[in-house]
Amino acid sequence: MFPAGLEQPEGSFRFSGDALLLADFAAALPLPENATFADLGTGCGVVALAVLRRKTLWRGVGLELQPELAAAARRNARRLGVEDRFCVLEGDVGESARLREMRAVLSEGKDEEDGVRDCPLFDAVFCNPPWRRQGAGRLPPSAMRRAALFGTERTFPTFFSAADGLLKNGGRLAVVSGADRTADLLAALPVRMRPERLCFVFTRRAAPAAFALLLARKNGRAALRVDKLELEGARTAPHAGE
Repeated sequence: MFPAGLEQPEGSFRFSGDALLLADFAAALPLPENATFADLGTGCGVVALAVLRRKTLWRGVGLELQPELAAAARRNARRLGVEDRFCVLEGDVGESARLREMRAVLSEGKDEEDGVRDCPLFDAVFCNPPWRRQGAGRLPPSAMRRAALFGTERTFPTFFSAADGLLKNGGRLAVVSGADRTADLLAALPVRMRPERLCFVFTRRAAPAAFALLLARKNGRAALRVDKLELEGARTAPHAGE
């Protein structure tokens, strides 16, 4: 049963609950029936593949820095029979050339006019960037795991700037991070990316939120909605006086 059996290269970071939380969050977005999305830092493809299993008319393009993970994501897509709806490119989200390639994938098969290929924008962008702070926690011995886990002060701004450039007007960005990075998430959003929903996820009884799910919309105007998700068996600590 999905996601069991997905290929994950030896020495790479094994995807965990935050990726599956993001997939559920993203699949619930009110997008067109034939929506397109970009998955930045796709890893072995778990978020995109989980979404595509539920949304059978959506198409996605993934971008992954580590060659071994990008290759695994392609093989996972073939295994699940969605390789015609999910293309994985190798590259850095900070490279504008790679972002242009992602857009170009959407136009494959369309007619060219005057030798210029139309490169459409995406309805949504999903990302689970390396959100652990450098110097916080023990570093894993594998370079692949370190790259997937630990970011820098430029990680969020780089990912969100890429999303801004890939999204249509009104397009949506869905992100997952540790809840302790919420202030950094919001501060890193480009001016045009307005936060619309912030969901705190609680996984343990009487403990702070473990994860934050953020939805932002390009040139959106809606007020920010803040809510919570308590996973089965989890309860938040009571407020003083209750």
